[in-house]
Formats: sequence, C-alpha cells, structure tokens
Amino acid sequence: MMDSEYILFLHNDHEHGFDYVVEALMEVCEHTSDQAEQCAYITHYKGKSEIKVGIRTDLSLMREQLEDKGLIVSLEINKTAY
Repeated sequence: MMDSEYILFLHNDHEHGFDYVVEALMEVCEHTSDQAEQCAYITHYKGKSEIKVGIRTDLSLMREQLEDKGLIVSLEINKTAY
C-alpha cells in the first residue's frame, strides 16, 4: 500500500520576523532562500502557505521541528492527489 501524500502548511503568526521564518524554512525544509522567501511572503499576505508536500512520516518530523522554533504549522492530506 502506498503512503498518502500530505501537505505541510505554514500559518501567519505575527510573532516571528520575516528573516527568522526564512531561516527556519531553509534549515528544516531545506528550501533555497528564494523558496523560503516566497513561502514567507505568501504566508504573510494570504494567512498560510503550502511549504512542503510528501509522506506523513517525513512531514511530521518537519512539523515538530518548526513547532519547536515557535512557528504555527499544520499537516493535511492532499485531497487533490487522488
């Protein structure tokens, strides 16, 4: 049986600065600086953004690491993958 595909979302929190969020995304999600900046801008202006797609076990670890940094994230099943 194939693992379901999940999406990790970052939510805007008004607590952390732009640079802090960018650094966290680069460190935890292995984003390039351009990817991390784009995600941070989208999150700021739209309230949340999709930051990573993958299997639950991988994304759960990233979610925990981002939460440890104080960021608000959520993990949802990718309903468009089916």
